[in-house]
Amino acid sequence: MILEFGLVKAIAAGGGLVSCIALIAGMTGGGQYATAQADPMQLASAVCAYTRNGPDSSTSTRSHTSASGSRELTSKQAANARIIINTAKKLGLPRRAGVIAVATALQESSLRGETVGDHGRAFGIFQQHPGSGWGTRAQVSNPRYAARAFFSRLIKIRNWSEKPLTVVAQAIQRSDFPTTYARHEARAKRIVAELGWAKSRTSQKAHDTVELSVADARAVRGSLELATSLGVSRATFVADIDMALSAGRLRSAQKYLKNKGDRSKLADKIVETVARSVCAELSQKIGQVLDPATLEVIRRSGRGGVALEAALTMIGVPYSWGGGGSNGASFGIGRGAGTKGFDCSGLAEYAWAKAGIRIGGNTSAQWQAGTHISRSQLRPGDLVFFATNPKNPSTIHHVVMNIDGKRYVHAPHTGSKVQVGRWTATREAEYAGAVRPG
Repeated sequence: MILEFGLVKAIAAGGGLVSCIALIAGMTGGGQYATAQADPMQLASAVCAYTRNGPDSSTSTRSHTSASGSRELTSKQAANARIIINTAKKLGLPRRAGVIAVATALQESSLRGETVGDHGRAFGIFQQHPGSGWGTRAQVSNPRYAARAFFSRLIKIRNWSEKPLTVVAQAIQRSDFPTTYARHEARAKRIVAELGWAKSRTSQKAHDTVELSVADARAVRGSLELATSLGVSRATFVADIDMALSAGRLRSAQKYLKNKGDRSKLADKIVETVARSVCAELSQKIGQVLDPATLEVIRRSGRGGVALEAALTMIGVPYSWGGGGSNGASFGIGRGAGTKGFDCSGLAEYAWAKAGIRIGGNTSAQWQAGTHISRSQLRPGDLVFFATNPKNPSTIHHVVMNIDGKRYVHAPHTGSKVQVGRWTATREAEYAGAVRPG
């Protein structure tokens, strides 16, 4: 059921959603809807952008927090991060500008100013091209100049502070891999906090949580993911929750009005509570199962890395026989007809579509979708096939996506969910070969 005062009015207005996004009551599957509608990395970035300071550290594992913050930066990397942060402060820009810039620099150069890329045409912490109006090579190789140049373009983007990080970064950088910036957002937020942009008391106070019923939390989450996938601003979504409270919906939150009295503040806290929970969940899907060294290898693995990360963001989505494809999770066929999710080939098709390569929707097509490679040549994202008779491709029954030669991500079977698996004796016996798409 859609709240009648939201989406219809906004669409009828013919342009940005200016009223409120609809609450979808009774939605199940949480992120399945939104991940089927939007790029998963962009979705994670957009949801995290709805929070003020990123996922609550209490929801992260200790090792993940340590690996994702500033503690593993070299002194030079940390110095470059501080230059970015201090430049943003001097320009009078808000904290989010620093987060966007640090995340971009992590993606482009790992915060290493000496990096030279794009066949010798891009330089400095942001990999700026002298031939694209950024300045001379000497200028863009100077972190202070590069940071000012980056921010000079950032502030020209309309409503940049309300847009997902990856959208803003791509508008500035024009990367061939536009969705890759989102993967660094959670870490960038911690780096910015750890290197001198402390959270204000106001923002800390705003993190007070609101306890919602399961049904209300599910409804807000579904609406949140719909709103972010449509590019609705946080302020607009808060106004929607405000109206829902006014209409007597979200009954489990009504008790807070007796003490607080201010409905708009309660709406803001509800959005903050749910957004931080979802942000933490999405941000950790990769970090919970992979160590920092592996993540760095994936990040530098071109299209295979992009495809692999797209698959990893689907961890937890149900297996559905015949489900999934280039557009994301979908209802399957046969025993998968009632489940929205992926089967093994549907997951692979979706992931590689995010890397810009079509591989087909079944294992037969995917077996022919690229270069056959030996197991010793495996890279992140390569397709690995298992068969009843490894010498006969017509008996292939399962495909997975390689992580590091020891682990892979896959959709195993009915009743399971997308997950990381490991090579076993059975898998060794069934190994039929590997393909690198494209």
